[in-house]
Amino acid sequence: MPEKCKYSILSTKLEVRLAKAEAIHWTSLEYDKKQAVPQKSNILSGAEIQRPTYPSSNTKVRRDWDKLEAQVKKEEKDEKLEGDAALNKLFRDIYQDADEDTRRAMQKSFIESNGTVLSTNWKEVGAKHVDGSPPQGMEMKKWEI
Repeated sequence: MPEKCKYSILSTKLEVRLAKAEAIHWTSLEYDKKQAVPQKSNILSGAEIQRPTYPSSNTKVRRDWDKLEAQVKKEEKDEKLEGDAALNKLFRDIYQDADEDTRRAMQKSFIESNGTVLSTNWKEVGAKHVDGSPPQGMEMKKWEI
């Protein structure tokens, strides 16, 4: 079960998450010799499994929030953007679906070129400094921090 367990070390605490070897309900974290009642399993049968319902003051209309969420995600995916918004969405999608080297290349090229170059080739970008190229009629300025 070690593959299902994880831990995180924070500045104020140590968080440990352990997976149960058996899916049973624990009444306590401490062992009790007196407890003779067998604990019931957390695993539900097919008939008992159902999605949680969300509380609502409107008793006449029941909304399927999972269906609504799926519909909104589909609309966002199919949304036709124009101009800068479409370009930003394209770059966001490329970055989101990229592997670690491609992300690293995009970050390094964009930062070193002051936002004028965006490359996805880490072999090329990782080997040398990326020089910025300003648009025609513009001048490149160095900003010191």
